[in-house]
Amino acid sequence: MTGMTLPAACFCLMTGAMLGGLFLGCKLLRGLLYGGRLCAAVLDVLFCLVWALTAFLCALVIDKGRLRMFQMVLQGLGAWGTIVALDPFVNGLTGLMRRMGRQVKRWISRPIIFLMGRWRAARAAAKEKQVKKRKAAKKKKSQAKAGALGGKNEPRYRKRPSKREIYASKRKKTKNPLEKLT
Repeated sequence: MTGMTLPAACFCLMTGAMLGGLFLGCKLLRGLLYGGRLCAAVLDVLFCLVWALTAFLCALVIDKGRLRMFQMVLQGLGAWGTIVALDPFVNGLTGLMRRMGRQVKRWISRPIIFLMGRWRAARAAAKEKQVKKRKAAKKKKSQAKAGALGGKNEPRYRKRPSKREIYASKRKKTKNPLEKLT
């Protein structure tokens, strides 16, 4: 390492602070997505890959690709400082965003719930009307059957006799019941 200790140290602290900010961004994203273990694992793997790439690039810039202990310590110190300083802010922001998301969801769902209630009420009214109509038709039909023997509810048309009844031979009506048996 050639005489640039202070610029190299500041560079390592800055990259560490940026990596700490990236970690907090991943934490915020995981909180907003309601991510479970899988989301946490994917974001952690991506964060570790970015950290490794950053460490490699810093090593190239500082000492021609050789990783030095002070570089890793300063990057870790920068990340730790950023995380400790901004973690309460990220936790509060995550909670605030979740509450706002629930509120927006509630605002959006109110008209939908109202319209669904109106639709259900209209459907129930139509069903009730249909049931009343069926009952009325059934009652009318039973009244027509009961009143078909005579009177006002008699059918308007005359029942036509069948051909068998028309062309049947006429028998004399006798008063003696024994004649029918023979």
